[in-house]
Amino acid sequence: MRLLVAIILMAFVAVSCSNENEKKVIYMVRHAEKDVTPKNDPPLTTDGVIRSVDLASWFKDIEIDSIFSTDYVRMKETAKPVAEQKNLEISNYDAKEYEEFAKQLKEMKADTILVVGHSNTILEQIEALGLDQPQEEINENEYDKIFELRMGSKEVITHTYGTKFKE
Repeated sequence: MRLLVAIILMAFVAVSCSNENEKKVIYMVRHAEKDVTPKNDPPLTTDGVIRSVDLASWFKDIEIDSIFSTDYVRMKETAKPVAEQKNLEISNYDAKEYEEFAKQLKEMKADTILVVGHSNTILEQIEALGLDQPQEEINENEYDKIFELRMGSKEVITHTYGTKFKE
């Protein structure tokens, strides 16, 4: 009997460990519309601020455990309404360290993570996480996509958001 209980417990532990990322969801979104000045680190435009509030509305019924942004004004401004709504701090990450950041995200105990990124790094980061890129590129004027990465099923779902911009 003890042997049977020990085998069942070991099987349970093995299944629990192997399914660590089964329910992990990572949302990746490009920063909202940015101004043209200053060139090296511009803030959001008025439309960008509206979109960042729309982002918070989109996430209002979704529990977020952690938020990441690169260390640029437009990124932090995009993430800020969600962070305030969820009472979370925004953690910085290096957008060019794809593999290192992918490892960090996978090892986190958080189930649901929001990452605000750049048009020229989001798709590569998705690939570094072991998923297929949902599109070839993110165009310079494309700000309305949320990529939902379901780590357990290796699925990427693309959503759009932004009430001001719907026709």
